Amino acid sequence: MDNNSLDPKEYKRRVAMVYNLAAAGYDQPAVRFFPRIAQRLVELAQPQCGDTILDAATGTGAAALCAADKVAPTGRVIAIDLATEMLAQASQKVAAAGWSHIDLREGDMEQMQFDDDTFDVVLCASGIFLLPDLLAGLREWRRVLKPGGTVAFSGYSDQAFQPLSNLFETYLRRYGVTLAAPVRPFAWQRLTELEHYSELLRTAGFSTLDVRSEQQGYYLASGEEWWEILWHSGFREPLTQLAPDALARFKTEHLATVASLATRRGIWLNVGAIFAVGQKG
Repeated sequence: MDNNSLDPKEYKRRVAMVYNLAAAGYDQPAVRFFPRIAQRLVELAQPQCGDTILDAATGTGAAALCAADKVAPTGRVIAIDLATEMLAQASQKVAAAGWSHIDLREGDMEQMQFDDDTFDVVLCASGIFLLPDLLAGLREWRRVLKPGGTVAFSGYSDQAFQPLSNLFETYLRRYGVTLAAPVRPFAWQRLTELEHYSELLRTAGFSTLDVRSEQQGYYLASGEEWWEILWHSGFREPLTQLAPDALARFKTEHLATVASLATRRGIWLNVGAIFAVGQKG
């Protein structure tokens, strides 16, 4: 999705559409890097008992649930997302956990209806790169943070998902799929350098507490697990352009190439994650 050429409302509608499609399988074991990164982000943000937390682009609620455990019993978590199907999955998990202090809402993380100085912590796990305007989004998060409050967000390094992502891109172009850019076409590729994270924090008015890269990768048992990741994440968006017969051929050909990368341990999924934590002065 090219967030620069689309009207912001249309861009956000398409983001919601893709993640609504992905929601049913977002918590599949193959896609476990999402909750891993969310849990690690909460650890780095260090929410305290009694804090009020905003989880922006909550998805199926991994960060919200982890944060709820940290702030219980007197704290509160408000979790927002544009994708209603994601929120439906999150609601089931919240009910199963028995938490009454998590409030799930459909909402836009760039234009929020919260008062200034509302939250102690703002979290955004694997979602900041979906903002049409990264800096405007961060400034909005700063607005709703209390003085001294913490912002914590995560994305991916330049080598994340490689070489699988590049192989996927090659096959998409071979099948005539229209991509957002001639190079680096995926949304997460907008924000892959530690220096960019630090610059965003500084420009938005935060002091930087921590910016780091960590490997959150693991081995996939088969090419089918890579397909589960493609089908149940933002990678799915370009696949929506393929007719069913073309999609079936694409899957067969692409996964045959992916299978050639297997070792005795499986197929390595590089998940270089970047975490950024800042403070509102």
